[in-house]
Amino acid sequence: MQRYGVLVFTILAACSSPHPSFMSAEEQVVKVEGSTFKVRVKGDKATAIRSNFEYIPKIGDIFPQAAKAMQIASGCTVVPNSMKGDPALMVAKLDCS
Repeated sequence: MQRYGVLVFTILAACSSPHPSFMSAEEQVVKVEGSTFKVRVKGDKATAIRSNFEYIPKIGDIFPQAAKAMQIASGCTVVPNSMKGDPALMVAKLDCS
């Protein structure tokens, strides 16, 4: 039984872990329209991890909020159609020109 507890803890700890290529980037917490994101920016890319609970979040609702959070954190715009991921973790390309 203890083995399952360790497994559950490991899985839950991974839920808030950044995308591997963003681990060294500073994290900013940004709230947009009731959703909270942990945003990290590195070069011309950004990642947003939604950190609040939402009942069955839809990509069509979450992606625009995540894009806005990335723009707030970076001061850049999200390149159209560059966002990939799911309602929990999103990665996008930035245009900082």
